[in-house]
Amino acid sequence: MRSAWAIYKRELVSTFYSPLAYVVMVSFLLFNGVVFYFFMDLVASNPTISGTRGPLQLFFGSTILSVLTLMIFCPATTMRSFAEEWRSRTAETLFTAPVSNLSVVLAKFGGAMTLYASLWLPTLLYALVVRRYGSVDWGALACAYTGVMLVGGAFVGVGLLASAVATSQVTAFVGSFGVIGGAMFALGLGRYIFTEESQLRFFSYVNLWEHMERFAVGMLDTRQVVYYGSVAVLSLSLTVRALAARREA
Repeated sequence: MRSAWAIYKRELVSTFYSPLAYVVMVSFLLFNGVVFYFFMDLVASNPTISGTRGPLQLFFGSTILSVLTLMIFCPATTMRSFAEEWRSRTAETLFTAPVSNLSVVLAKFGGAMTLYASLWLPTLLYALVVRRYGSVDWGALACAYTGVMLVGGAFVGVGLLASAVATSQVTAFVGSFGVIGGAMFALGLGRYIFTEESQLRFFSYVNLWEHMERFAVGMLDTRQVVYYGSVAVLSLSLTVRALAARREA
């Protein structure tokens, strides 16, 4: 565990000394700032359109924009994790150090999640903006952030796996975006295509859009925790195996 902590600190230093981290953060805040402003203006000018949902509920879960944010920026936080090690040949230091593959993966995961959480931290100001002009459901907001972290953990796990098997950062980004968008998101669309009860239950269980809508209004189901937790654990396990294969090669 001590070795994992040392690698985690090394990962944070290398991440926040890299211009890429600040490019991602600025892009994230600009994108979400525009989205939040759009919903604030929508609710202010057309309150009947949003129904009982306020701008925060709309921001976190009622449109494709909330899903798109996760699909784009989760791969961006992980694409350099291992791919940069392969490119700069610093992975040799990790491979020769007395540290397990699991410790390396957990440290990388912790570093990526720290960056991911730091992207969302400034968005807490949105709640203060809404509070100035109306009321805020703090319970629903806490659930929304919990959901965002939960989904982010699964997507970051997928991103680490893509970065571990990729040969470049671009390949890692495209690979993780493809898995998240082409598999996890597209698979959930079966909820709107198939009609049999068993099929509806399955596709509803993996429907990212539906999950985000539930998180936004304060509904956190243990099944969602199990689903995204399982994706994260499976992805990290495969990443450990990928590192083992690299070490033996």
